[in-house]
Amino acid sequence: MKQIKDNKLMEEMVTPSYATDVNDRMTPVYFMQVLEEFGSQHAKEFGMGYEDLLQANLGWVVSRLHIHFVRPVKWEDPVVFSTWHRGQEDGLFFRREAMMADPGGSPLVVATTGWLLLDFVTRSMVRHSRFAARPDTFCPEKAIDEPAPKLRVPSGVRMEYVYTHRVRLSDLDHNQHVNNTRYARLSLDAVPETVMRERSIKDFYVNFVHEAQLHEDLDIYCGEVPAEKSGPDAAAPRTFYVEGKMQDRTSFLVKIVL
Repeated sequence: MKQIKDNKLMEEMVTPSYATDVNDRMTPVYFMQVLEEFGSQHAKEFGMGYEDLLQANLGWVVSRLHIHFVRPVKWEDPVVFSTWHRGQEDGLFFRREAMMADPGGSPLVVATTGWLLLDFVTRSMVRHSRFAARPDTFCPEKAIDEPAPKLRVPSGVRMEYVYTHRVRLSDLDHNQHVNNTRYARLSLDAVPETVMRERSIKDFYVNFVHEAQLHEDLDIYCGEVPAEKSGPDAAAPRTFYVEGKMQDRTSFLVKIVL
């Protein structure tokens, strides 16, 4: 049952089969879908929801995301999902946090996201707004200490073309743009299959740069951080970068640590 406690929205859930991958582990795509839904509900509870902002020609736009998997979540695992916001932290980004914990309260998955408030009339970012300025709606806790970072492909990482995805109607949400979680799915399809089968995702980062439109082609590139930088040990983490490009313009950039 959904409840609001300490300005957090909390919900008990059981992990469904469609949330997991071939190794029976919860995917970052599913976590993002849950965060999108319950983040929207949380914002609505505090008068910052989609309809509230639309009346003022404003809208939330997610820009950055970092998900950390403390340990894998499996099909039928019971979890408690919670999400909250910390207000405007650095003068531009509004920070929303999220967590999935086991029934005893131990974290399983934690996440932090950076959001921008867009004025639909001027097409500019809003730095101050009554919709997100009420301290009585904040929760000061951090799910992850540092905010979701701006990503750059490191020098020495060779990005190679993997495939092209043409944006279809099924990719779009009610904003008529590719849904944020769709970019995550596209990025996972770019990582070598053997790696995805053998390893669990530890960290998943996304920077949303330019929205893709219907019928546009997204060229997907992937590159791995060289072993000498990630460590010679076979058990050491492997790090991949995935970039979606529309011609010469970046649509999204993802960093995956396995």
